[in-house]
Amino acid sequence: MAEQQLAHGITAKSADMLQGAMEESVCDEHCLLRGKLEDLAPYTTRLLSFFQKSQLGESMDETPSNAGYRWRGRTENHTLTSGLDDYPRASVPSTGELHVDLYSWVAYMVRLNAELTGTGDAELALHLDMLDKIHWNEQEKMYCDVSTGVREDYDELEDEGSGVERVFVCHRGYVSLFPMLLGLVSPDSDKLGHILDMIEDPEELWTEFGVRSLSKRDEYYGQGENYWRGPIWININYLILSSLRRNYMSAEGPYQGQARSIYTRLRQNLMSNVFEQYQSSRFFWEQYNPEDGSGQRTHPFTGWTTLIVLVMSEKY
Repeated sequence: MAEQQLAHGITAKSADMLQGAMEESVCDEHCLLRGKLEDLAPYTTRLLSFFQKSQLGESMDETPSNAGYRWRGRTENHTLTSGLDDYPRASVPSTGELHVDLYSWVAYMVRLNAELTGTGDAELALHLDMLDKIHWNEQEKMYCDVSTGVREDYDELEDEGSGVERVFVCHRGYVSLFPMLLGLVSPDSDKLGHILDMIEDPEELWTEFGVRSLSKRDEYYGQGENYWRGPIWININYLILSSLRRNYMSAEGPYQGQARSIYTRLRQNLMSNVFEQYQSSRFFWEQYNPEDGSGQRTHPFTGWTTLIVLVMSEKY
């Protein structure tokens, strides 16, 4: 009896020691990782500063906070610096343009930098406020790029000033989704509802194979080079799924159920189509056709298309 009690005591003590060692190990790894991330803070601060200075847009009222941000290197049909090469922008390139996807990236960097440096959320709050003020089009119920134009009623002989005003450049598609993709839209915001409606509308972005890059109703859909004007890209679809799961499925709000439904259906559509195309061609493809799901462009392509493996395992 005494031997059993002794053995039980040793076993219990060993289990406690093992549990303690495991918790310490996990803490050590977490603390080490946290320390490494904090070491990156000076570099993320410099990167953020670079974007805020080099890509700063023009302010209509000389107020820097109203300036927004503009991708440099624009041509009539391309904005290569954005990564979404031929996605429709303003028809005439202008230094007065402001790009919503760039503003979203900067706001996202502001948030990450605040987390790493512990500087608080004041700058992020300012950016989120200006994101809505500059880029949200209440009439179209979407986030849009902005450019400049002369008022239709402007008379240079009678009116004072230049007559130049901000005008929205709206093309429903990946660019208009960026505030949601990066988790910058509140879970209880009406704006989120409009974005989710756009995503799951078959006449806009929804297909049985994934979310298309440009609305089926857009005048540029499938036109020109047709690189980011309709085709389905797995990297952006991955960001959609990631944001839905991280920011909106688990958050209480009026659109929680809709976010969960879109996530479930989109994930299944992507997995089914990529697998089907791989079975028929033995390739992963750079992008997929929004009309029939067929793979197209570069192949074999084991770049971002293999994010489908992370989609399958739900690692975001």
